[in-house]
Amino acid sequence: MKYHLLIFTFLSAAILSGCYYDNEEDLYQYVQQEDCTFTSATYSAEILPILTTHCIRCHRNGREDGNVNLEGYANAKVYADNGSLYGSANHEPGYSVMPTSGVKIPFCQLEQIRLWIADGAPNN
Repeated sequence: MKYHLLIFTFLSAAILSGCYYDNEEDLYQYVQQEDCTFTSATYSAEILPILTTHCIRCHRNGREDGNVNLEGYANAKVYADNGSLYGSANHEPGYSVMPTSGVKIPFCQLEQIRLWIADGAPNN
């Protein structure tokens, strides 16, 4: 009887350890998979669409999750200037991870945000 319990435990452990789910987005979120050859980014052409896709749903007029509003250039500029826009999107230490799903914004879009901020976050 003792051996049956041991065999059952061993087989259960072997079966359960074989159940593993690979999610490509989670596994490769930090690997640069795109060739980003940007030299600059504009608010209207690149940054606004990124914010609309990833941020505005929760950070807009009427719904300011975390007291953060990114709707409109003036609001986005505040967070660009204080470093929290890029810090949160890039999951840097000391910043809230955004989006809250934990999956980073694609590398090329992060690069566009970085370039826009490095250029002074102009309203262009």
